[in-house]
Amino acid sequence: MLRRATAVLTVAALPLGACGGSTSPTDSATPAPTPVVAIVPDPSPAAAGPSSDPGYQWSTSFTLTLTETAGVAVSIRSVSANLQQASGGGAVTPPAGLAEAFRFQVRAPANRLEANGRMAVDMSFFYTLPQPGQEALVTVTFTLIDDLGNLHPQAVQVRVV
Repeated sequence: MLRRATAVLTVAALPLGACGGSTSPTDSATPAPTPVVAIVPDPSPAAAGPSSDPGYQWSTSFTLTLTETAGVAVSIRSVSANLQQASGGGAVTPPAGLAEAFRFQVRAPANRLEANGRMAVDMSFFYTLPQPGQEALVTVTFTLIDDLGNLHPQAVQVRVV
């Protein structure tokens, strides 16, 4: 079985501006704050249950709350996810030739998180594991770009039981 993942939400690429210029030792400019985005899952751990999609055995849903704390707005450039079979909260490597099969859906109200703002992003996963059991470890990665053009990948892991 091959690993497959599909995302329902595609975040549009944002135009990127180029920064130019030079600095010298006499410049007294204050460096811009580095955006800090906290990501908190709810519930944690997330509960697994039978899938409503006949192509998968299990499903789970949870909300990720993103909070910007450095005062610099960011845009969500992409969202990716990986689901691995787990036991006791740790990922389990499947036997040779077998892999997890999953798809996920992302529901976000927007792709921009304002400075000091909060955003709830709902995630749903449908999955089948290569070995008996329903426990999984989900890693969701957001690629964020701040208003200054800096990329900030942020990831969170969610245990599914």
